[in-house]
Amino acid sequence: MTLLDAIVVGLIQGLAEFLPISSSGHLAIARYFYGTEISMTYIILLHVGTLIAVVAALWKDIWKITVSMITGEGYGRKIAGAIIVATIPAAFAGFFFASKIDAIFLEKGMVIKGIPIEPYKFVGLAFILTATLLLKKADNIIKERTEKKIKGIDENGITWQKALNVGLMQIAAIVPGISRSGATITGGLQNGFSRKFAAKFSFLMSIPIILGSLVHELPKLKVTMPYETNLSPMLIGIAVAAVSGFFAIKFMIHLLTTSDMRKFIAYLWIIGLICIAS
Repeated sequence: MTLLDAIVVGLIQGLAEFLPISSSGHLAIARYFYGTEISMTYIILLHVGTLIAVVAALWKDIWKITVSMITGEGYGRKIAGAIIVATIPAAFAGFFFASKIDAIFLEKGMVIKGIPIEPYKFVGLAFILTATLLLKKADNIIKERTEKKIKGIDENGITWQKALNVGLMQIAAIVPGISRSGATITGGLQNGFSRKFAAKFSFLMSIPIILGSLVHELPKLKVTMPYETNLSPMLIGIAVAAVSGFFAIKFMIHLLTTSDMRKFIAYLWIIGLICIAS
């Protein structure tokens, strides 16, 4: 992998992880259309960058939650419990089904009635489903709340049931092309979260998911990373993922409090149709 490849892939990971456009889907089509070989080792390491991005962007919220958990005052323990509850469904689904789904959407594709269908075509379909079933729903909720001047609940109003409902939405994101942030933000809005809190809770939910994937995949580095591997491009790519991810988080929080999802809906329809037609 060249330095340019590492930077491009790091940028894709950092932006698409937190914008509602699916990082796994974009990494899949980058493999086919950009032509770079994206190793599993590099994908694992990129998660370090996105974890840094979340912590850097939401450090004030993370600090408040941590202090509140220790003192027992405030909403820290409630939020921490909600994040754990919201993480469980996707963790189970990923453990049992992720490898099978990845084989279809990332590696082998599928043969239907003797006709081979490439993986990126399935990813293109998933992009369109994200736009139609998730982001369009979120956009309608945002429009309705704007008209009725409804703010929604914040950290103090969250319940474990609402957190579980958002977590169930996250299951869909084990499919490359289905956006995790798009699913969880939509789930938060559907369960009455304010626009700002829906974004923040979605990004806070990513912390245990990212940590879990790192814990699960890091032992494989001894097998997948030869000793002669040049780490310099990878480290720069991780830094790019961290910086771009930081700005993507800040942008999404601002966007949800001031605008709508229409640009992302249009983008996913366009890129989805291109994938299917290719």
